[in-house]
Order: sequence, then C-alpha cells, then structure tokens
Amino acid sequence: MLLFNLLLGLLPALILGASWAAGIADDRQHRLMFLLVYGLWALTLSMWNWMRSAHVAWIVLWAGVGLVALGVRAIASRRP
Repeated sequence: MLLFNLLLGLLPALILGASWAAGIADDRQHRLMFLLVYGLWALTLSMWNWMRSAHVAWIVLWAGVGLVALGVRAIASRRP
C-alpha cells in the first residue's frame, strides 16, 4: 500500500516533468492547469484510500495535498 500510494502521488509530477522535457512551454497557464489537475488527483487518491479502508494518515495526507494545491491555484489565478 505504501509503494502504491507514493507511485500514484508522484505520477502527475512525472507527467509534468515529461511535458517539460518534450518542450511544452512552462507558462502561467501551464502551471495553473497542473495545480488544478494535481489537486483533483490528490483528492481522488484520498477518496480511493478511504474506500479501501486504508490508514487514516493516507486519507488525511492526500486530502491535505489536494486542498493545498487547489488553494494555491485559486490564489495564483486571482493575481494579474
């Protein structure tokens, strides 16, 4: 369960790195989209752990990461 959670948690970051390596411009919109996708991904991972009756630490960790990512995105999207 530990390895699976870590792998699924790092998957979006690996995809972001692959997009940078492919030459996709790292502009503001790209970062905002990544934060949105990562926040939703982390919340989904939290719910998946909850449905599988995983340890409460995994649920809290991924829910917290998801909410932080979505919060950072909301704050960053308001700035000009």
